[in-house]
Amino acid sequence: MSPKKKRFLSAWIVVWIFVVLGGVSLYLDRGDKIDRGKIKIFNMVKDDIKSFELVNNASRETVLCEKYGDDWVMVKPKSYEIEKSEVDIVVTNIAALTIDRKIEKPEALSNYGLEKPSYNVNFTLKNGKKNTLLIGDKNPTGTFYYVKDKDRSELYIGYSFSIENVMKNADSLRKKSLFEIDTDKVNRIDLKYEAKEFSLAKGEDRKWLINPYGFKAKDEEVNKFISGMKELKAKSIVDDNGIDLKKYGLLNPRLTLASSLSDKKNITVLIGKKHLTKEEDYAKLDNSPVIYSIDSAYLRGADKVYNDFRDKKLLYLTGSDINEVELVKDKKKITAKKGVDGKYTVTEPVLPAGRKTAETPYSNLIESLLNFEAKTFADDSGKKFEKYGLKNPDFIITLSGMVNNEKQVKAKILIGNVANSGIYVKIDSSESVFIVSADILEKLKEIEQIQSTK
Repeated sequence: MSPKKKRFLSAWIVVWIFVVLGGVSLYLDRGDKIDRGKIKIFNMVKDDIKSFELVNNASRETVLCEKYGDDWVMVKPKSYEIEKSEVDIVVTNIAALTIDRKIEKPEALSNYGLEKPSYNVNFTLKNGKKNTLLIGDKNPTGTFYYVKDKDRSELYIGYSFSIENVMKNADSLRKKSLFEIDTDKVNRIDLKYEAKEFSLAKGEDRKWLINPYGFKAKDEEVNKFISGMKELKAKSIVDDNGIDLKKYGLLNPRLTLASSLSDKKNITVLIGKKHLTKEEDYAKLDNSPVIYSIDSAYLRGADKVYNDFRDKKLLYLTGSDINEVELVKDKKKITAKKGVDGKYTVTEPVLPAGRKTAETPYSNLIESLLNFEAKTFADDSGKKFEKYGLKNPDFIITLSGMVNNEKQVKAKILIGNVANSGIYVKIDSSESVFIVSADILEKLKEIEQIQSTK
């Protein structure tokens, strides 16, 4: 046979296979399409279910879960801690299986894999009634399963995604969430790495602080980190009785992450060494012998320094707090005060009669200062100010306001050397050195130029 004829014959064979599969699928999926998507095999809601038993007839594993009050517990194969959300998925789908349609004229159960079903789902209702869902084969296209109530003759076709949500084993229902926390109740996080440690704690004003340094933390960054903790789930359970912590790098963990909650509940997770061949790390809860594996990406994202959480805002003032600004450069001083009209007037040096202050530069300067944010944190040692040009700063800016009819200094800002990405700045009340945008220099130079022409 010529190559051309072989290709032609092969193409027709492929077409014929698809036609046959399509015909078989239509034949086996035939059903009452009027009731499509509206059929319920069992008349109940999920709160009616008191217990369920998942029997995998192939692996011979049986998983039994029972409900006590509002809580589900696993009874078989062992009394493992459960993942609440996974158990809820099972119960929800048992109560409301997504059924496509009923088969009109069913043939022998063996044709649908229901004579010897792959799964038996036994469940008991609060009223004591017992039911069993039988799960058979998938249809040829893999989109449906054949299912039936054990005690009734009707056969149904159910969507795979819904049916597979009840075809669970014990491992898939076991606790995998390491931080089962209400994020609003977290009031402290302790982060201990191999070479560094610090804490995030809520102060009396419910704002986050970085301890032991006392720096203000940015709420958004802390809340984002806590959300990541809550979402941390194990990929698998490695060892149910992890006695040899050294084996998993958990005797001296790479990260010890502890959360303290307002309801006195504390949760501590230890993260140890990396798996030899997988992108996974070993982890465990401090009060449990179970060893888990987690995605290595979590530790990479959680490897923080305290400055990662630090609030970059330098001044916590508003325009109404300020009514005087003083600039000092090379022992020359310029003072401008805000009048009742909200505009600034230079009071020192005294201007010649008839000369007026340009309002815009001072308003722009104060607006920039009130929005001051650190680009980076250069030094928290409280030393080596000469290195940054802050022992003899280029500018000293003093912002003052009135409190009980008395002048009160609100902030003193020292402007130092130009850095690669900005300028060095220090707030007089802080030991820290920051790098901020060099834009502030343009506003200071504008004021200098205006004053030099007076």
